[in-house]
Amino acid sequence: MRVLGIIPARGGSKGVPNKNIYPILGKPLVHYTIDSALNSKKLDKVVLSSDSDKILDACAAFNIAFHKRENKLATDVSPVIKTVMNILNRFEQDNIFFDAVLLLQPTSPIKTGKDIDNAIKLLEANESVNSVISVVEMDDTHPARMYWENEDHMLKPILPEFEKYRRQDIPKALYRNGVLYLTRTSALRNENELMVKPTMPYKMNPNYLVNIDEPRDLLIAEVLIKAWQENKL
Repeated sequence: MRVLGIIPARGGSKGVPNKNIYPILGKPLVHYTIDSALNSKKLDKVVLSSDSDKILDACAAFNIAFHKRENKLATDVSPVIKTVMNILNRFEQDNIFFDAVLLLQPTSPIKTGKDIDNAIKLLEANESVNSVISVVEMDDTHPARMYWENEDHMLKPILPEFEKYRRQDIPKALYRNGVLYLTRTSALRNENELMVKPTMPYKMNPNYLVNIDEPRDLLIAEVLIKAWQENKL
């Protein structure tokens, strides 16, 4: 199976300006994801896509391909699938084809080349599956502990059937952690989206769950990345 790895790294960010090159433990955030991609044994090509010259320059020393994203593909509301299709189409114009596409988000930096390879192995081993998505099991932060607010400003349980259950008696819930989205190219083209059913989970360690959207997430990321590097959790 030939797999294309795409790292989308927009320059614009309202929550954390320039977050993709924000230094965490002395290293730009996006470098963690590039390192994991380069440590994979099953990725055939790695592309960093960005509209920002600052980000592209900060990653220029890596032995990967670069895609300068058009501004219209890099707004807050631009679906990432459009960037993925743009990159795929460029490769196919040069008669370079891939069986699957792996999206690696730099804002979820804690992953390894082994994680990438294991996810790809799952897709290879299950021909009926169209996507593999990384998840973590949720414990205390379970939908059974969550509520909607109704029109009368009262609490309405999301899972009323489990609202009063003990934690250990509630079925496991899986949370999409944003680390990786792996999709067969044929399914991606047919559905024009990255998550195409049937979908399998690739389960990761919930202790290292972090997705950087706000300044507080940077503080959490520093602590968790350090613990991850030292294999403490």
